Amino acid sequence: MKKIIPVLVFLFTFGFYANAQLVILDNNNVDITNDTIMVNGAIEDNYFKVQIYFSNTGEDNVEVFVRKHELDMVDGANNTFCWKGTCFSPMIFDVDVPIVLGSEETSEADDFYTEFHTGNAAGVSQVMYEFYDDRNSFETVTITINFDIAVASSISGFEAGNRWRLGDASPNPARAFTMINVDLPPGVQNAQIVVRNLLGNLVHTENLGLGNERVRINTAGMSNGIYIYSLIIDNQVVQSKRLVVAN
Repeated sequence: MKKIIPVLVFLFTFGFYANAQLVILDNNNVDITNDTIMVNGAIEDNYFKVQIYFSNTGEDNVEVFVRKHELDMVDGANNTFCWKGTCFSPMIFDVDVPIVLGSEETSEADDFYTEFHTGNAAGVSQVMYEFYDDRNSFETVTITINFDIAVASSISGFEAGNRWRLGDASPNPARAFTMINVDLPPGVQNAQIVVRNLLGNLVHTENLGLGNERVRINTAGMSNGIYIYSLIIDNQVVQSKRLVVAN
């Protein structure tokens, strides 16, 4: 009997999972099970909604629960989700009531979607949603969403042209340093160039004088990767560009 039991357990388990399988679908009915998707936007967009569906491709009914994992969040941003028509606060990560799907049945639009609020902060936030069953009737599946939020390209009230200019960084990619030409309009009270990583963290601030200036940014101490440098005039971001550091 000791030799037979492991074989019977294996066959039972295999057959159990064979009758139930959950897949995750996007708006176009494309299978994105266990994938990572990108959502690109800018701070001024403020709000993003991602619609997700899930489908039972097996023969048996399944009870589906969801759990949120905030893998990396930019300070000030928040992520929420809605489940069975109820939208929760950012502090809720689990649900108590499952969605029951019959064989070959797919969730409805109000069953699950996630909302992201930038909080006026640039950077990349990463959230993973895990779909599971307490009874283990199907294999747990996930979807990871990267919200890549860029800083505003310009703000009304400051027009480019003869009034101000933010030059391209050179060299770019940069190693030890990069140079940036800046032209400022008359009447400016204060101005800076700030450099942030893609998580929105401030890594460098350079205060500017009035008029035209050629600014040197030391990049030797920065980690390799992509950064955003922004021209700020009187506490407003008027333009931003990308800088690659490759030490």
